[in-house]
Amino acid sequence: MTWYKDWFNSEHYLRVYSHRDQSEAERLVELISKNLNFNANPSLLDMACGAGRHAVAFAKLGFKVTAIDISPRLISEAKLSAEQASAEIDFVLSDILEYESNKRFDLVINLFTSIGYFEKDEENYAVIEKAYNHLKPDGYFVIDYFNKDFLMKNLVPTTVFSENGLKITQNRSIEGIRIIKEIIIENNGHNEQFYESVRLFSYEEILFFIKKAGFTIFKQYGDYFGNDYVIETSPRLIIFVVK
Repeated sequence: MTWYKDWFNSEHYLRVYSHRDQSEAERLVELISKNLNFNANPSLLDMACGAGRHAVAFAKLGFKVTAIDISPRLISEAKLSAEQASAEIDFVLSDILEYESNKRFDLVINLFTSIGYFEKDEENYAVIEKAYNHLKPDGYFVIDYFNKDFLMKNLVPTTVFSENGLKITQNRSIEGIRIIKEIIIENNGHNEQFYESVRLFSYEEILFFIKKAGFTIFKQYGDYFGNDYVIETSPRLIIFVVK
């Protein structure tokens, strides 16, 4: 399954997620940074950096950032954002599972549900294992994933909105253990279709993978404002772990 290669490299991807802006990213970065203690200029690996929202925010705080993503288009956008912010970031075009480095980092992040894309659970687990292997001893890993229980109870089947003259329709459904989103971009009668397919991991499944990798959990939140995680009502599952 390679839906993410086409969709993340589409010119429309950032339009669909335009509401996920820099201020939201900075809110999450602030939540992460205030909960962790580092010496000066800590190193950070952003696994699946997208357009660089979080990478730029961390770089502005003094982190030495390495940011990887599979999409050439998103990497280009991220480089532009970093340049505009005068942020020095080492960007790497790579699949998460194929990334290898001799560097070991103080902090690894996997944010905005950047796990669960693969069909096999072994591959999804490998993302967490990859984070563990690229951390220094006592290094931190932060994963930000949607809350399955909240999502299933609050799923909106269809939304339609306009962006820069485009009509964007998103149809959502749950098929087995995955959430499927069909995205239809209409432009002057011409339609383009894209898909998202993400594994619906429960809270217990995510914790199992984290503990299996060797991590110790020490904090968790249910949203970017730092509210406690409540399985019935929290939109997000943000877990802080240490190696």
